[in-house]
Order: sequence, then structure tokens, then C-alpha cells
Amino acid sequence: MVAGGALFIAAFVALTFANWTSAKPVKNLTLVYVGADNCAPCEIWQRNQGTAFRDSPEFHRLAYREVKSPNLFDVLKDDNWPQELRVYRQAIGEGAGVPLWLVIADDQIVMQSSGLTQWQEVVLPKIKLLLR
Repeated sequence: MVAGGALFIAAFVALTFANWTSAKPVKNLTLVYVGADNCAPCEIWQRNQGTAFRDSPEFHRLAYREVKSPNLFDVLKDDNWPQELRVYRQAIGEGAGVPLWLVIADDQIVMQSSGLTQWQEVVLPKIKLLLR
């Protein structure tokens, strides 16, 4: 049983490493933050994790864009989105919450995630992986 477990772990590590090394390098990485002025979780992210991220080495290696709405109900309105980012807005469902992040690698959305816990658990690790 121990040998089987060790074999499973070795296979997992080999497959994971193969996926990391076989992925084509990202030339342009963009992070789009979507939030609202009257969103308490957005304010918390901006003040804490957002500030820390802007001071990180990863921040300086990508393009960072913000889409902020005056209120939660207008997050997807044209007035709040720069023209060049509207193409990515189409991928966001009506029920998506904020704060929301779009990770865009070479003009393709590779991740969309929302909620404070998702930043540390999903979004930031994906950014770090893509910047390797």
C-alpha cells in the first residue's frame, strides 16, 4: 500500500511538472480587477491584498487594469468598461460577483474568479504560475 501511494505521488509530480514545462510561455499577461465603490469586499481587497499585490514583483511583470463601477448593479454597464476591455466582459455572466478578476494571457481569458478568498487561493497562484 505504501509503495502504491509513493508511485501515485511520483506519477502526480511527473505529470504536474510535465504540464508546467510543456506549456508555451506567456508573452503578455494582463490582470483585470472588476469592482464597485459600494462593495465592502472590494474595498477590503483594494486596501489589503490589492495594496500588497501592487508592491509585489509579480505586479511589475504584468499589465494591470481596473474596472470600477459606482455601484454593484452597474458593474457590467458600458460606461464603466474601457472600449478595449469590453470584449472580455462578454465572458462574465450576469450572476458574477465582485471583486472579480480576469487573468488574460496573450489576449485569451485563462481564468475568471470572484470573491475575496479566491484571490489568495486561486488567482494569485495562477498569476505566479504564468509568470514562471
